[in-house]
Amino acid sequence: MSTRPARALDEITADAMQADCGAAECWAHHLDPCSSAPGVHLARYARARRRGLLSDRDMAVVLNAAGDVFGPSTVIRAGAGVPA
Repeated sequence: MSTRPARALDEITADAMQADCGAAECWAHHLDPCSSAPGVHLARYARARRRGLLSDRDMAVVLNAAGDVFGPSTVIRAGAGVPA
C-alpha cells in the first residue's frame, strides 16, 4: 500500500478534465467545462478513473467531497481549479 499523501482536489480535477463527462445532461468533451457551474460532474471523475488518469486514492478524495448521497450528476466543487 502506498504511503504517499492524498493529492489535492484541485489537482485531481485537473487530471479528470482530460476525460469527457459522462453525466446524462452534460457530455462535455475533453477539457471543456461541465454544464454545471462551477464544478465537475462525478461521472467525469469516474471516466477519468477508468482511463487510468486517477488512482483509487484520488477517487476516495473525490467521493469524500461528494458527501453522503451522490450519483453520476453530482457536482464536485473543487475550488480554484474548477473551470467556471
